[in-house]
Amino acid sequence: MCFNVIILGKPNVGKSCLFNALLEKNLALVKNYSGLTRDLKKIKINYLGKSYNLTDSAGIQKTSSKTSDLNKKILELTMSEVNKSNLILFVMEGNKEFTCEDLEIVKYLRRIKVKKLLIINKSEGKLFPTIESDIKKIGLGEPLFVSAEHKIGITDLKLKIDSEIPEDFKKTIDDSEKFSDHSVAIVGKTNTGKSTLLNSLVGKKLSVTGNIPHITRDPVEANLVWKNLNFRLFDTAGMTRSKNKTEKINLISINETKRRIRLSEVIILLIDINSYFEKFNYQLIKLIVEEARCLIIVINKIDKIKKISKDYIKKNIYNSFPEITNCPIFFISALQKKGLEELVAGIINVLPIWQKRINTNKLNKWLSKISKITPPSLNNGKQVKLKYITQVNTRPPKFILFTNYPLAIKENYKRFLINNLKKVFKLEGIIITLKIVKSDNPYG
Repeated sequence: MCFNVIILGKPNVGKSCLFNALLEKNLALVKNYSGLTRDLKKIKINYLGKSYNLTDSAGIQKTSSKTSDLNKKILELTMSEVNKSNLILFVMEGNKEFTCEDLEIVKYLRRIKVKKLLIINKSEGKLFPTIESDIKKIGLGEPLFVSAEHKIGITDLKLKIDSEIPEDFKKTIDDSEKFSDHSVAIVGKTNTGKSTLLNSLVGKKLSVTGNIPHITRDPVEANLVWKNLNFRLFDTAGMTRSKNKTEKINLISINETKRRIRLSEVIILLIDINSYFEKFNYQLIKLIVEEARCLIIVINKIDKIKKISKDYIKKNIYNSFPEITNCPIFFISALQKKGLEELVAGIINVLPIWQKRINTNKLNKWLSKISKITPPSLNNGKQVKLKYITQVNTRPPKFILFTNYPLAIKENYKRFLINNLKKVFKLEGIIITLKIVKSDNPYG
């Protein structure tokens, strides 16, 4: 069992900035924009021999009959996490007057039997004149004055958190070590059901869901154990073509999604069955192919369609993007939890292929045979020799082919070599890279 610490406060008081400062990493999106954080972001911290989970939460806003469904869902998710917490860091601003919103949150906190620490953020400059009397009125004890942006008072806060953690929460093997085996990112256009899929896979609500585009902004992380294999899942912000280049928040989220693609082993590309034919889906495939990640295409919302021609859809996708021919394609309903076992089994099956290493001798026997059966075209009347091939990396498998005329190897012949290599060595279903370079040996 781990000690749980949650950061609470109204919107735009610097909760995500404080989260990043405590982690000493920029993991949460930070912008001077109210309501930027929507999902919970939880990370384990090890400090002075103790460990605890630190959670960044969405800004708490007063609800009414006119409050949007989205804000109600966000509040519900935050309150659910509060009830699991052992310590609340309640963040207020030191350079502004306490508001009715602050006092409403204080009233709520008084009813909760959880230890609270009052954090006065943005304290690097002149404090608001009535700050001392306001602190006494709310009655949450002696505050800590910090500046998350300027890293002032952060060490004192870390030590205070440490003092609140009982000795029986001393560091053991933490979740980041237990769940470090395989990283899986769920990516796709907005509103394809990415957050619903994450929630369904892990069996609990971790991401806010809804029909509004760009609900998810920060990647949401969860752990999944399946048949003795450990997975770290990431729900990412929806990708879209931004018509308005000034939509900075969405652009920041999209860049974070691209970063997550680079850092993950397996990419689940989630596609709405009603829009699988859209060109933008193929742009996402191209991005994943360029990063040579382990790609699994998932067609979601099959519950919305009466008749499905799976073979027709697969054929269209493969024909549009020959590089991913035979990559796994699954059909699911994330909402109704249909096809999820097959999806996870597909992830498990494809990972050993992605990690496979092939003996150099076997590779060159294959190269000798294939170059005799189907040699490359001549280069200005001269023979193009495929001299030597070796595998230089795994995850993904990467090969280097040496030849006397690398520029003479046309793209269609290179694709032929890749497809045959995948077929002979049972690498089908993954993306591999083949780099063609000039041989330095003039006699080979």
